[in-house]
Amino acid sequence: MQNKMNLLRDLQEIDQEISSIETTRKDYSDELDTFEADATRVQAMLDQLNGEVDQLQQAEAELQQGLLKERDNVTRVEARLPEIQTQKEYVAVLKEIDIAKKSNKDVEEQMQAKQQEVAALEEDLQEKQDELAAIQEKSEARGAELKKLLDESEKVLLKRTKTRESVAAELPVSLLRKYHTLFKRRGGLALALARNGACLGCNMQLPPQQYNKLLQVVEIQTCPHCNRILYADTEKS
Repeated sequence: MQNKMNLLRDLQEIDQEISSIETTRKDYSDELDTFEADATRVQAMLDQLNGEVDQLQQAEAELQQGLLKERDNVTRVEARLPEIQTQKEYVAVLKEIDIAKKSNKDVEEQMQAKQQEVAALEEDLQEKQDELAAIQEKSEARGAELKKLLDESEKVLLKRTKTRESVAAELPVSLLRKYHTLFKRRGGLALALARNGACLGCNMQLPPQQYNKLLQVVEIQTCPHCNRILYADTEKS
């Protein structure tokens, strides 16, 4: 019976270690995923900003083409002035020129507005590019470290898993099943030390008769309060 208890204690210690390794590995993986998620997020912003810049530059190019046409129109109309013979026609042409120049001014103002928007977006672009570069630099440095830690922890995990399989194989199936159930339900603490008549898993007093049997290690005892499998520290009990 004492051998079974020793095996259970060894198994719990190994399982706790395995659980700790798995938690740490998850933290490593989550950190790697965070770098990737951050880079993806910033890249999406960059793509959106580049799209907006392209649209603005296209609109600016169209305005530029319109402005050139309007200027050509002003030049063409002004060229007609020396040929005008009547006052009425002269006034009409001047009015046409005035309208064309006003139109030119409106287009120029629209172009300036587009240029200012483009400049603002390009500033945002630079900021996001710098942010992405910083993320990538950190990801490369820390990522290499994390991958190394993952590789090392995987080797330890495989080794401890093999040891666990060897220990578990020496225990009866029914006892092993009970242990597994308790380990899951009790947060990784299927076994609890009993000392001075109390279960240290739940800090509740045990019946004196049960505690005496526990000290004799004649059969598997469980706490009547938390159901954990009990073992006694005979040197301190």
